[in-house]
Amino acid sequence: MHKKSMIIIAMVAVMLVSILPVFAAKPTSPAASNGLNKGKNDHLYLYEKDPDTWEIVEEDAAWAKMNINIKNNKFVCNAHGLNPDAEYLLICYNDPWPGTGSLILGSDIADEAGNVHIKGIIDYEDLPPEGGGGSKIWLVLALDFTPEESDSDTGEMTLWTPTEYLFEFDLINKQVATE
Repeated sequence: MHKKSMIIIAMVAVMLVSILPVFAAKPTSPAASNGLNKGKNDHLYLYEKDPDTWEIVEEDAAWAKMNINIKNNKFVCNAHGLNPDAEYLLICYNDPWPGTGSLILGSDIADEAGNVHIKGIIDYEDLPPEGGGGSKIWLVLALDFTPEESDSDTGEMTLWTPTEYLFEFDLINKQVATE
């Protein structure tokens, strides 16, 4: 090999050795975790459902994903395909109808594209149980839910417009939080 080629190869090797540790560094900014510290995470999907069959609507349907950091009791819920400018509540519904004692987890007004972003605290011990198997999480129109006068964090459904709601794909199980 020529002397020039050897020098170029050596320079490239030195540069790679000095640059590689930078790429291997773990991101530490708040954006790296979307506000949720790494820990034991759970995900819950909410879907628009047909109220006659309770099957998930598949065409042009609204949906949401809720990321839950079980270790820190924090959540972020992003919903899409909702009614623009409508106010929504994320609730933990407490059976039976009308859901007296249902817990309000957060609220937001849908933007012009029908997106909602709600984040907050979720304490598994405060969630109303669903027959011991878990809790129902719904995204409902704020107009259809009335908070209790004595406690604005709880309330009940006073109207029923299920075609405008998102329902959980699965129950949130308190057992997961204690493992």
